[in-house]
Amino acid sequence: MTELLETHVAACAGIARRHDRERYLISLFATPLARDALFALLAANHEIAKTAEVVSEPMIGQIRLQWWREAFDGIEAGNPRAHEVVLPLASVADRHPEVLVHLRRVVDAREADLSGEPVADMEALAAYAAATGGELTAAMARVLDADSVLARDLGTAWALIGLVRALPALLAAGRTPIPTSILEENNLSISKIKDMPSSFELAPICRPIVQHGRELLSGVARAKAFRQRPARPLRLLTARAGSLAAILERHGCDPRAKAVVSVPPGLIWRHALRVAGYLLC
Repeated sequence: MTELLETHVAACAGIARRHDRERYLISLFATPLARDALFALLAANHEIAKTAEVVSEPMIGQIRLQWWREAFDGIEAGNPRAHEVVLPLASVADRHPEVLVHLRRVVDAREADLSGEPVADMEALAAYAAATGGELTAAMARVLDADSVLARDLGTAWALIGLVRALPALLAAGRTPIPTSILEENNLSISKIKDMPSSFELAPICRPIVQHGRELLSGVARAKAFRQRPARPLRLLTARAGSLAAILERHGCDPRAKAVVSVPPGLIWRHALRVAGYLLC
């Protein structure tokens, strides 16, 4: 690895550590080569996912997303852009070209963020979660030589649980990601939420989302595909997702509970203990 590429890989690790700490921590348990690849994927995902937050107009967001599509084109053409995330990603794609297929789907799905309109129902929300968190986790599975189909279910569940955890912050920022059908069932509207974001209980509108994530996790946890050594980071993510779902359920699916949002300071050691337990199985 050249000195320049090492610098860019370190930059990707820094982006993942600051902005995607949960998945950064599980990546630390991959082999060194896979670990660097995971950091590149997480950094690229962060740069793509933040589009709606950093642009002032949807058209600017479209231009930003198109920049990423063209960056992927450049990687495939053997002429990657000189960018701190793109160059490490190109190195990953040299070994695992299929990761770009997954990331292109993430870019396409993120166009929905620019409209600011909620999806129609739970099915549509699950499809969005699958096209974002699901496709990213499938790309991670490619790097780890793990089951990408099962990883997509895991990533979908992780995205749904993550949406619930982030809901108070999203509402405060003027975003309403809850499906229209769930809002209507709880006699809520987008205008009421935007006018009085703290005047209603979040638990009833979060509960069906948590339940859907739980159902997906149940199937993932029963499968044996992540029990091989290379797939351990995804096994750790499965366990962490299950813990978060359980925490949410203990707090009535209320995302305002502190235990739901915070990342425990000793989480890395909990992961280490789990891995030690995997070695004994």
